[in-house]
Amino acid sequence: MLWSFIGNIFSVLLSLVHLSRLSENDKDLEIILLRHQLDVLVRIQKQPIRPNRAEKATLALLTAQLKKNTKRTIRQLGDVIRIVRPETVIRWHRELVRRKWAQPPQKKVGRPKINQDTGNLIGRLGKGNLRWGYLRNEGQLKELGFVASLTTVRNVLNRNGIVPALFVTAQSAGKR
Repeated sequence: MLWSFIGNIFSVLLSLVHLSRLSENDKDLEIILLRHQLDVLVRIQKQPIRPNRAEKATLALLTAQLKKNTKRTIRQLGDVIRIVRPETVIRWHRELVRRKWAQPPQKKVGRPKINQDTGNLIGRLGKGNLRWGYLRNEGQLKELGFVASLTTVRNVLNRNGIVPALFVTAQSAGKR
């Protein structure tokens, strides 16, 4: 799916480069020829055309840009869009825009959640050693090979209803 979408975009870009090298008369003749071919194909086509997602997206984006630049109505776009109804292409564009804004944000904000085992260990250390403060609990975790910040230790203990002794700061520890 992704490769077909990338290939479709590449094809459109190559067509734009090709068109930029043509004169206005050559472009007009090519447009008339392509329209005539489309009219013949649509007339002899037995089944409805079913474009894939990449083709729908390309048609929708190009149609929306054409509508914006030329200020044509949807009915007037019927002269240009031949293989499907213009209302269908506009609906595809609306779905693309809706999908773009309905996506959840890619980045998760905030601190990552701690491992369940680490949380359980913090709770057991806090319950078993009520005279330890947050700082000592954090140090003990580091000695055991677990990484958790002082704030994480405090949050986990508070969440579990465990209130340890006040942690001793470096200054007050030196005064003893």
